[in-house]
Amino acid sequence: MKISSEVSIELRKIKAALGDMYNKLNATLYKKNLGAKVSYSEVKPYDAVSDNFEYISKIVRDLQDSEIVED
Repeated sequence: MKISSEVSIELRKIKAALGDMYNKLNATLYKKNLGAKVSYSEVKPYDAVSDNFEYISKIVRDLQDSEIVED
């Protein structure tokens, strides 16, 4: 696949945005469990969207490895 240098720049921005989102979502939060006694369980928001991140990241890497053509 051939891409322009402008597309390559945009892909780097997307990759940086994904990295930033990963850093923000890969934090341990606590979910309150209600019952006779209140307890908390660990929750990592990233776990719920990790498959999506992996898919998008793979596509971006594949595109970045493409041949760059002059505009």
